Amino acid sequence: MLSNRDILIYAAIGFSVWLNGALTFWLGGTALFESGPLVSVLSAIGVAIAVCMVLRGTMAWRKADTAQSVTVAVVMALPGLFGEAVRQLVFPWATGLQPMTQPAFAAAIFFGNGVLLAYAVWRAELGPDTFLSRAP
Repeated sequence: MLSNRDILIYAAIGFSVWLNGALTFWLGGTALFESGPLVSVLSAIGVAIAVCMVLRGTMAWRKADTAQSVTVAVVMALPGLFGEAVRQLVFPWATGLQPMTQPAFAAAIFFGNGVLLAYAVWRAELGPDTFLSRAP
């Protein structure tokens, strides 16, 4: 069970990851999402890898048991998902992207969160001694 302090720390880290992504997509979103489908797919894969590595690194830093991976991933993802819902409502203003880019953008965000949750389940099931579960 996570303590209230751990929940706040993980939620704050998750929100800061989302905020960092929001700024990155504001500055470079045109190159990432308006340069064709291949670049959009590569962007989605990059987002997925990045959030999984943040989960892994944060759990190692907090010395959390890998059995808690799903709980930690949910706590980290929720603030960004709430923020993303608001950003999608005002998409052109909040991202600086064309409205026609919204489906690819949303797909990349959902893909990243889906991979994060799948990775967390995988970590929790396989335990601490697997190649991708061990801390660096």
